[in-house]
Amino acid sequence: MGLDKKFEKYVKSVCKRIKNKDVHSNIKLELMDHLYTLKEEAMNAGMSEEEAVEQALDQIGDAEILGTQLHETHKVQIDFKMILLVLATCSCGLLVMYFLQFHSDFTNLQNMNIFYKSLAFYLVGLVLMFGLFSFDYRRLLKYSWHLYIGTLGMLIFSMVFGSRVNGILFLRIRDVSINLTEIMPFLLAISLAGIFHNWNWENAYRAWLGVGMMALPIILISTIGFLPATVICLVMCLTVMYVSSANYKQIILLTATGVLYLMFEVFSLFQADRHRSFFKVHEFSSNGLQITPYAMSEVHTDWMFTYIIYSFGWLAGLIALLLFVIFIHRVFHTAKRVKMAYGKMVMTGLAAVFAAKYLLSIFTNFGLLPLPGVSIPFMSYGGSHILLEMMAVGLILSIYRRRQMGNVFRKEAGSIS
Repeated sequence: MGLDKKFEKYVKSVCKRIKNKDVHSNIKLELMDHLYTLKEEAMNAGMSEEEAVEQALDQIGDAEILGTQLHETHKVQIDFKMILLVLATCSCGLLVMYFLQFHSDFTNLQNMNIFYKSLAFYLVGLVLMFGLFSFDYRRLLKYSWHLYIGTLGMLIFSMVFGSRVNGILFLRIRDVSINLTEIMPFLLAISLAGIFHNWNWENAYRAWLGVGMMALPIILISTIGFLPATVICLVMCLTVMYVSSANYKQIILLTATGVLYLMFEVFSLFQADRHRSFFKVHEFSSNGLQITPYAMSEVHTDWMFTYIIYSFGWLAGLIALLLFVIFIHRVFHTAKRVKMAYGKMVMTGLAAVFAAKYLLSIFTNFGLLPLPGVSIPFMSYGGSHILLEMMAVGLILSIYRRRQMGNVFRKEAGSIS
């Protein structure tokens, strides 16, 4: 066996005892560097190369003992608080679906079997969540541009060939309908984080190019005419710009332009006759909000929060609100402790998407905004948004698991396998 092969065999033996494969690359590099340093010191002291190799291996210690110690040091990090928050919020949603199907007067929902379907969505979502938890999110970084261009391409394609259902644009592929307005904010958060995590905002050309890249998807989504998705993407893009240290001049410009556009659109919606039947916060019942006939068929989706207060009282609504506030705070707080800039920005961008969705849903339920079609994350009925949100949580958990790691896909480590 070659002398260098002895080092490689030793490092392999150490890594076999470390279950967390995410740290193997760093450990391989550090051990090999340390072994070669010890070898060089021994040879400078007059030893032969073979003697130096043996002494280096003796000095660094038994592979089994070292591997066990490193395994204890580098155990997989799991954010149990985040998982419990998500499970609690999903349980609240599932409980509401149970009451809607078995203890409500909404016969149309009883026939839809929304409880059993929601249970299936949550179970599949949990599988996807833990699947993405195991996936190393850093592998997505090199595909950021591909994801950005592909997302815009899908949006343009759906604008040309898609069809609308209740004003929402769907891309139909055979028997599968894809709601791109739900998917786009998540895809953009991931792709823009990869593009802008090391963006040079000090360069004038790149600064305005960055503003254009942020504005382009917002413009395309606004062209579709689905205002909630436009608001969510605007909030997410502004958050990414802020975290990536964009100049305040560019942030203020995009903010002002977006706010003016949104004010015009919201004013137009308030003026339209078909948008005058909303929940009014002053329409109290003995428990909470009254439900108007206009929204009876949508209590399991758009008007979920109002139904929670109507059926279970204000305390239940406050608990649902508190769960989500804690969830958002947890994500933003964890993002500050992520070592890698890309991971920090992905987590912050996803948190902005969740926060925008939830605030829009709350404002709509209280009649403050005329924006139908906004589901409450983790709670409202629907397969696509639940699966997307659970996958986003899986990605957040993946970042938390590797929050102390940098960008470490190095060829040197890969060669020792």
